Amino acid sequence: FRPGTRSPFHASGIGKAVLAHLEPERVGAILRKAGLQRFTDRTLSDIPALAHDLATIKLRGWSVDDEERHPGMRCVASAIFNEFGEPIGGVSVSGPTVRVTPERLAEIGPLVHSAAAEVTKMIGGVQTG
Repeated sequence: FRPGTRSPFHASGIGKAVLAHLEPERVGAILRKAGLQRFTDRTLSDIPALAHDLATIKLRGWSVDDEERHPGMRCVASAIFNEFGEPIGGVSVSGPTVRVTPERLAEIGPLVHSAAAEVTKMIGGVQTG
């Protein structure tokens, strides 16, 4: 993907990593405004499924976009936090599903989370969750 490419929060690795660390009311407001467009058959386009995924992301520390926006592509991401502990962006690694396999997620996820934590620290941020 080209740098600066935009994707909806609910269908991107960084978007879901950020959403996972917001208050539920704020997530609801964002989703009501933006909608939950389905891009592939794997897009989480209903609130209960997305809420479950966000809870998992918050506990684990990293998200997965599993062909939710683009078939054949997988993304692993983790949030970066500011000095108030608010998610302001993220670090992600994307690649074709043949290379970013489900088995590799357990290896890549913690590395991405560690990189995001390092950036958070470098900017004087406070890691939450």
